[in-house]
Amino acid sequence: MKRAIARWLNNQGSTTGDRGSRRAARVFYGVASWIDPSWSVPYYNLGLNAKYAGEWERSRAYNQRAVSLNPKDEDAWWNLGIAATALSDWPEARRAWKGFGIEIPEEEGEFMMPSGTACVRLDPNVAGEVVWGRRIDPARMLILNVPLPESKHRYHDVVLNDGAPNGTRMLKGTEVPVFDELMIWKPSDYSTFRVSIKVSTEAAHAALEALCEEKGIGIEDWSTVRFICSECSRGNPGPHDCKSPAPESGESTLGFAAKSKDELIDMLQNWAVQFAEGDYGEVELLLPAK
Repeated sequence: MKRAIARWLNNQGSTTGDRGSRRAARVFYGVASWIDPSWSVPYYNLGLNAKYAGEWERSRAYNQRAVSLNPKDEDAWWNLGIAATALSDWPEARRAWKGFGIEIPEEEGEFMMPSGTACVRLDPNVAGEVVWGRRIDPARMLILNVPLPESKHRYHDVVLNDGAPNGTRMLKGTEVPVFDELMIWKPSDYSTFRVSIKVSTEAAHAALEALCEEKGIGIEDWSTVRFICSECSRGNPGPHDCKSPAPESGESTLGFAAKSKDELIDMLQNWAVQFAEGDYGEVELLLPAK
């Protein structure tokens, strides 16, 4: 009888949450867990609710309870790993990933597990810009693009990402997953700059990219950024009928990521001297390093 009542309350919580009322959903899940404290599902849902609210200590505690009641609940193990990573609780993060079935390095403290290239959707409930990144463990990604300033993110921010892919992008003929960001886990020490540049040859452009790589400066051609609708963003945006704006023509607007404005200007001056056809305008600071 208790389980039946708890199941009804849990279902009401899910329905209410789907309608956008996270607080009311939490009440339903909480009552369900009180009525049937031996059932793991309401605790998992409380942990999920807390995850999307950014309440990491609560999420960790609820998921700990869920996996103690049902050690086979892979979703609860995964969300426990995310919450523990958000809190830099490395012993618990190790326990969670091992509980899920992932092999984890045995060293003490923070660990990294390079696992290839993926994409992350920044601030998914607002602009939802998708950038490329390098996964450094199951729940964190290092941003490799220079994000648009509207995103309030920077080159080499480390972001906490959700576990389930939400769309794909193509890389050399292979589908790559897109994960939604949950928060900035570690802000970058790079600043973001905007420069209008005229580059008349491919050699000049290649030299600019090479100089950036040599100096550890990020570069992005914002003139080629493709704006797509939210539905396409969560799929794999091949040809489609969404009414997204076309890119503007004219000189290129490049985004740069550098530790200082002087460092960037020095690099641009060296490039312009080598390539007389290269011309750059004002170096505009958009986002200072945090």
